[in-house]
Amino acid sequence: MIEKSKILFLAVFFIVTDAYSQQLSMQVIVPTAGVILSSGFNYSQTVGEAAVEIISSTDYVLTQGFQQPPIRFIQIQPNKGNGVNVYPNPAVDYVKVELFGDIAREFRISIINITGTIVHSDDLSFGEKFWHVQEIPVSGLVRGFYFVRVLSTDGVISRTFKIEKM
Repeated sequence: MIEKSKILFLAVFFIVTDAYSQQLSMQVIVPTAGVILSSGFNYSQTVGEAAVEIISSTDYVLTQGFQQPPIRFIQIQPNKGNGVNVYPNPAVDYVKVELFGDIAREFRISIINITGTIVHSDDLSFGEKFWHVQEIPVSGLVRGFYFVRVLSTDGVISRTFKIEKM
C-alpha cells in the first residue's frame, strides 16, 4: 500500500513540476560564434544573449540576439488606377476599406444591414493622387450579413461588397 502511494506521489510530483517548468523555443548553446564570408560580404555573430533587436537602413540589416533568418523589407506600392477593396471577410472587429485613385475625389462609405438600414456612414474627401485605408469598427454590430457600399460623388466608383460579421 505504501509502495503504491509513493508511486502515485512521484507521478503527481513530476506532472505538476513539468506544468510549471520554463520552456524556451530558441536557445544558443555556444558562448561565442562568428561567420565571415568575403564575396558579397555576409557577417554573422552571436554571443548567446536572449534579446532580439533589428536595426536597418537601405543597404543593410543588423540583428542582435538569436541568429535570425534572412529578413527582407518590402516597400508596399499603392495600387494603380482607381478603385476600392474591402477586407477582411468574414469580419470580427473591423472592416478595412482601401480607396485609391489618380485624381481628387469624394466618397461616401455606408454599411447597410440586411433589412436596408444604414448602420454606419463615413464621408471622405481626397485631393490629387490618393491611397487610403479606412478602418471601420464592426464589433458593435450583431452577427449576420451586411453590405459595404462605396460611392464617389462623381459616379466613377460605385461598388457594393457583401460581408459577413462573425
